[in-house]
Amino acid sequence: MLILGLGGLGYRDSSASLLQDGRLVAAVAEDRFSRVKHEGGYPARAIDACLRMAGVTAADIDHVAVANNPWLALRSKVLDWYGERFFDSPEFRAYHIFHDEIHSTLTYLQRLEELRAGRDGRFHVVQHHVSHMASSFLASPYESAAILEMDGRGEVSTSAQGAGVGAAIDVFRVDKMPNSLGLLYAAVSDFLGYAGQDDEFRVMTISTQGEPSYRDEFREVVRLGADGTFQLNPAYFTYRDGLAALSERFTREFGERRRPGEPVQQRHRDMAASLQRAIEDAALHAARHLHERTGADALCFAGGVALNWVMNGRLAAESPFAHVYVNPLAGDEGTAVGAAMSVHAAQMGSRPEPVSCVALGPSSTDAEIEDTLRRTGTSYERPVDVVAAAAERLASGQIIGWFQGRAEFGPRGLGHRAILADASNPATKDRLLRDVKARAEHHPFGLSIADEAAAEVFGEGVSSPYLLLWNEMAPSARERLSGVCAHGGIARWHGVAAAHEPLFHRLLSEYGDRSGGLPALLNTSLNRPGQPPAITPSEALEVFATTGLEALALGPFLVSK
Repeated sequence: MLILGLGGLGYRDSSASLLQDGRLVAAVAEDRFSRVKHEGGYPARAIDACLRMAGVTAADIDHVAVANNPWLALRSKVLDWYGERFFDSPEFRAYHIFHDEIHSTLTYLQRLEELRAGRDGRFHVVQHHVSHMASSFLASPYESAAILEMDGRGEVSTSAQGAGVGAAIDVFRVDKMPNSLGLLYAAVSDFLGYAGQDDEFRVMTISTQGEPSYRDEFREVVRLGADGTFQLNPAYFTYRDGLAALSERFTREFGERRRPGEPVQQRHRDMAASLQRAIEDAALHAARHLHERTGADALCFAGGVALNWVMNGRLAAESPFAHVYVNPLAGDEGTAVGAAMSVHAAQMGSRPEPVSCVALGPSSTDAEIEDTLRRTGTSYERPVDVVAAAAERLASGQIIGWFQGRAEFGPRGLGHRAILADASNPATKDRLLRDVKARAEHHPFGLSIADEAAAEVFGEGVSSPYLLLWNEMAPSARERLSGVCAHGGIARWHGVAAAHEPLFHRLLSEYGDRSGGLPALLNTSLNRPGQPPAITPSEALEVFATTGLEALALGPFLVSK
């Protein structure tokens, strides 16, 4: 049985996936092809890529699973979110109608109708929060688990709680707009001068450098209730100038907003720390209730808020669950996978195969790579062993690009499309920031480390396969990995198992042998700031040519400057 899953929110993070006889064989976001980060609309190129990767055609598709309900009535949605106050603002009305709801929607709906044709009973709309929950639980290795979903918004839902057993998911509770932790985080990020699409991650990072001195004030903003619930205090929000915004009361209690480009003061770090703590407290509150209700050993966490790796570290350390599972499918693009898996479970009455590797995107053959190198007039070599050659470059202090196999699905480069460097030398990190990937100094890079060495750095029994967990490093490891060690001795890390990622694991091991250090490297996605990761050889060469990368391992080939 072949199930095509379509995900995202219609106007952003559009994606497609393909589930073949219960196995996830392909998944990719539309922005990888448009090169516009978080691209929305109908994911035509992503669908075509999934079909090509599986060697099938559209006629072979048995079922179509669409995450979100694109036919949800606009007026009832708006009234549920904001009430009649929405209509007090013509600008706000115009923004949401034309940007969120109508922009590309007619084309999107038309293409969905084309997919629906001839598939009576085989075209399925899966609710947004259910798609998120399925993308975590049904993709996990756990036969039973509690499930927590926290998001900005999708349809009208913002968070959900439930449990999974076998192929079934039981939803206990669904929160709706405007009661959204994700949108609260975005609003306060904007207040702190971080208004970009992914700037919540920068606020999350500076939160580790502050103290939660506004914690009492945020307890009034986010009120925790019985049964693991939370409620945003409406006194801190208003709707003006066409946008949902923090109210004058928020400004009175927290001070003036930071303008973009102004220095980050300790007050801003403390406010970020207090916001972060409030969101973490709400998640822990819900997790404790879920554990009490379900008695489960594992918690599956999904939704955009689940990409907050600082929170995930605290959940893993302080929640009553023995296992906290978060995968890169947690964001809105991952709903394509969740919707397909949900339909599989409903149709077959069984769980799909768990997802152990997210290298689910397109790849290039050696011949295709070499053809690109020749067509672009790029000077290259084909070493006897590209892994050994790359490890030697890294051990000598070079910063290199790494392009191997299939592209990853999700927001993180996990050993297939990566920029790699020595993690032990802060000077290498400084060069990376200056010459390759400019970003705020306080926003740290990730660490990839061979699984067998992770216990020495992070302690026994800790697992982080997807760069979605922060943990405190052992004091003895902090200086050895100072290029990725953040404030307080913590690091965001990626444990690499030889069974799942043999090539990348071998690179780490050979680098460790040559450098005399740990089998660990600084790892960031193979892209330029503001762009999606490269998925083709041409895009990888563009990153190489326009940045300070000193070498690029492109399949079996090595390109040097």
